[in-house]
Amino acid sequence: LAIFLLLIATGVASANEDAERQIRESLRALPEALRADATVYGYDGSEERVVLKKGTNGITCWADDPRPNLDEPFYVLCFPKSLKQFFLRNDELKRQGATDRFAVLEAEIESGKIKMPAFDIRYSLRGKRFEEAMALTIIHIPYAKAEGSGFSAEVDNFRPWLMMEGTPFAHVMIPGQ
Repeated sequence: LAIFLLLIATGVASANEDAERQIRESLRALPEALRADATVYGYDGSEERVVLKKGTNGITCWADDPRPNLDEPFYVLCFPKSLKQFFLRNDELKRQGATDRFAVLEAEIESGKIKMPAFDIRYSLRGKRFEEAMALTIIHIPYAKAEGSGFSAEVDNFRPWLMMEGTPFAHVMIPGQ
């Protein structure tokens, strides 16, 4: 019985440490001022997201998905409530293996099924692993175009640039450190 209880206690301590690690890594994507009150979803051994930390500021962070072949080897995403519907649907389509994901999303945005804000921001960390992850801030401005905006539409890893211009997915990429 003592060995059984020790195994249970070790498993609980390990799960708590893993949850704390996921929270710490996820919150690092955000500016310091947003971290304390953000909600963090992570993984508890299942393939479904679970709430690891409940927040109050309308910002949601998704911890790195431990399953292989999703996005990048390490990827944390944080976004405001106004982008939640979009990211939930995008994630659903990715999990279904939809090869026409962007076409489906665009059609659902155009039809009004997915509501996109006129202007919003998200934060992420991307890389081979947490220790090497690069911060990336993305400002969503649906249908924005580079012409006359002052933004370049060419990839620039050191300065802001406009990606997917003229589409409902148009956004300014702001590389971080």
